[in-house]
Amino acid sequence: MYTFKVMIHPNNKQMTKIRRTLNKCIECNNIIYDYLDSFLKNNEKIPSCGDVRKWFTIQKSIKDNEVIEKRKGLTKKEMISNHLDTLFYDVSNDALKQEIKDTYNSFIRYFKKLSKYPVKKKNNNYKKSFYVDPYKIGFSNKKVRLEKISNNKKPNRQRLNCVNMAEKDRIPLNANYYNPRVVLEGDRFYIVVSVDDEYAPKKKITTTDSIIGIDLNIKAVVTSDNDIYKSVTVTKRYRKALKKEKRAQRKLSRKYLQAKTLKKSLKESKNYIKQRKIKTKYTRRLRNLEESYFDYVITSLKNKRPKEIIIEDLDVKEMKESDNKYVRKGLQRNPFSKLLKALENRCNNYGILIRKVDRYYASSKTCNICGYKKTDLKLSDRTFICPNCGLKIDRDYNAAINIKKYALVNN
Repeated sequence: MYTFKVMIHPNNKQMTKIRRTLNKCIECNNIIYDYLDSFLKNNEKIPSCGDVRKWFTIQKSIKDNEVIEKRKGLTKKEMISNHLDTLFYDVSNDALKQEIKDTYNSFIRYFKKLSKYPVKKKNNNYKKSFYVDPYKIGFSNKKVRLEKISNNKKPNRQRLNCVNMAEKDRIPLNANYYNPRVVLEGDRFYIVVSVDDEYAPKKKITTTDSIIGIDLNIKAVVTSDNDIYKSVTVTKRYRKALKKEKRAQRKLSRKYLQAKTLKKSLKESKNYIKQRKIKTKYTRRLRNLEESYFDYVITSLKNKRPKEIIIEDLDVKEMKESDNKYVRKGLQRNPFSKLLKALENRCNNYGILIRKVDRYYASSKTCNICGYKKTDLKLSDRTFICPNCGLKIDRDYNAAINIKKYALVNN
């Protein structure tokens, strides 16, 4: 499976319909959550997914009738201000059905001890999405047709039935589409869809016989070729954007408290909405800096044309429970898992083999010349000095060489 993510540019009417669909999906999620949670509180067995869907169909019609009754005598502006402008009937039924399945599966995963107890969705989340039926979605070179988002029935207005995409000829046509979703990240909309591997862009390169070992730490990525790539979190641009995001978050918290003291809902507080947009702008800036950093590191490694790249199998969960507060804070900011996942995905496309060493292999404490293991090496010791052969070398560079040697021995 290969996934495409493309930004879309809906017009004002389409944007309103997308936001209404997102809000109704969140409302559907919370209704199903309360329904299933009531069974667990009473120590009863939860019903099947089919029974839950039948129950929600009845609740949907009841809630729509209540909204229609409240609408009587109200103008369009009054309906919008009271959030009575959308019915469940106006939203794609496929999006609601998938939302029920996702909520139900979150409880099933909890029973199988695969995840924590599910929580309710919130309207102010940074990332929201809804499902689109793959048989009802249609792609052209630069447009996408979405059910109940762009459906003008006038024959001379058919061009309005499609949403513009930011990139041309990106998503393959006439392919089998899997799990298409419309995603809202901050204030930008994306279409995310998976296709078969045969439609993935082919980027195979001719590799050499070289092998590269990689050691990861909080401040840098060190390779066995003694190349050092600074972590994105220590760069000047990232720290500047992080400082602005923190400041924007503090302002947002103050606006939240002001709205609560005035007994205003957050949807009515214009100052809160305005500040939330500013905060999401800096959050998106941080995400973009991370992605550009991943591209820089992976492209630099790819240009060396190695046959294999050997990486550490880090136990990040255990490292986050460390007694050292600087290690914990550094792990929270450093997206190790994102970097490793991006490296694996890109290297698979390039035809480069990715391998992991044993999780408990002491790469930092072992001398790469004589193999002596220095058990008393501390985290603050950034230079490795071997008491057996007298080798003096950077700790992370030594670890990268050991990772490469470990892979050659255990080939």
